[in-house]
Amino acid sequence: MRQIILTLAVASLLTACKSPPSLITDAVPSAQPSTHTIRWSEYHANNAALPAPNPETVALLSDQQQTYDLPALVDLALQTNPETRQSWQEAKAAAARVDKQRSAWYPTLTALAFGQYFKTSIPIPESALVSHGYGTFGGLELAWTLFDFGRREALVDASLERLDVAQFALTRKHQQIAYRVVTSFFSYQAALAKVAATQQTFEAAKTNAEAVKAKLKQGFATRPDLLLAMQEQAKANYDLHDARGSVIQLRAELTTNIGVSPSQTLNMVDLSQVALPDKLESSVEHIVDDALAQHPDLMAQLAELRAREAEVKKARAEFWPKLSIKGNVGNQYWGDVHTNPPSKQNYSSDNLVGTAMLNLEWKLFDGFERSSAVREAEAKQQAGQAQVEALRLEIMRDIWRAYADTKTALEKREFALALLRAAEESFAATQESYRHGFSTVIDLLTAQKDLARARYTEIDSRAELLKSAAALVYTAGGQSAAD
Repeated sequence: MRQIILTLAVASLLTACKSPPSLITDAVPSAQPSTHTIRWSEYHANNAALPAPNPETVALLSDQQQTYDLPALVDLALQTNPETRQSWQEAKAAAARVDKQRSAWYPTLTALAFGQYFKTSIPIPESALVSHGYGTFGGLELAWTLFDFGRREALVDASLERLDVAQFALTRKHQQIAYRVVTSFFSYQAALAKVAATQQTFEAAKTNAEAVKAKLKQGFATRPDLLLAMQEQAKANYDLHDARGSVIQLRAELTTNIGVSPSQTLNMVDLSQVALPDKLESSVEHIVDDALAQHPDLMAQLAELRAREAEVKKARAEFWPKLSIKGNVGNQYWGDVHTNPPSKQNYSSDNLVGTAMLNLEWKLFDGFERSSAVREAEAKQQAGQAQVEALRLEIMRDIWRAYADTKTALEKREFALALLRAAEESFAATQESYRHGFSTVIDLLTAQKDLARARYTEIDSRAELLKSAAALVYTAGGQSAAD
């Protein structure tokens, strides 16, 4: 199982090497609303400027002489599968949200400018003083929240925990892609092996039909014997074409999991070159303990629970006041001011003005909105705790199931090999006996079919063992579960 562990470990290793930073400074293009149905040709044309694939990946794909083993296929999938880019961008978005929440700790500085035409009226005895003219103002406004009883801290803590959620999700996505590639590779290679086995069965059926035909000419066989042998030959030919069709379908599934077109030529190692696990080294309890300590899904759920705890703190902090400062400074200009009754002259003014305020804001009653928000946050926290427990039980169940499947597959593998050896010896003995006239054609064709089933059983047992071992590693969160 070392190669399987190594293969799935590639995903975790590359994930660790590509973990998003705590602060993201890359500009994120704004999404434009779509006003019409997007067709593939338009999408492809509009996204032509997206980042190009890794040059190393392009070089590997263009090298037709490259033969991929299992770790190389997984590495290729992690570079080409669009799901990896999706998870990476989601992790970057989570990191950007951390910076967004941290910005609340800093002051805001706003530039202000406005102009106006005004006309005012002030009552005076027996008349009114009317003035009109225009004015302008240009300056800067500063606002800074000094103290808010933990509101901002709670929001930053929640966003940091959700960044951990995104990073664990990225790790798990890489493991998921690796697992899909591994299992589809085993299925594809098993299908290729079945083509070879079916070809052997067809050749044997053809040889048997020729032997029956020769005996018929000598008078030692009947025409029903020949027809029965030809029937088995036709059945073997049908099975051969059916097996070849399965190869095409499974190859398309494998290339899709890798992230390349099914038309892409990929030379891969044979299934016989993949080492089989020979035993389960760790106990299932040890595997479960390791998984519960590091499983990415469980770690992500725990981080989400801590984020919800931070949201409870934020909701409770809303009951307390906020202290902030606010001020502005700028130039105010009044020009060409006229009055009625008229004064001796029109006037203008140009002055530097400013204000400075210390604000205490405390909401005393809001119709129980904050109380409802606290209850909502606490309920989500309790739901998160239940989700953690449910996921813990699910992980334990999956590991026990995968462990049992792997243990059974190891035992079935031994019986499949014994069955194949016995079927080969039986077919060879029956074929020899038939040539000497000691066995019937029914005995010969029965031994032929038994050998074909034994070959299929051996191939299936090999693929089942490899896939169950990979499933055990995957369900354990990438832990080494066997040797």
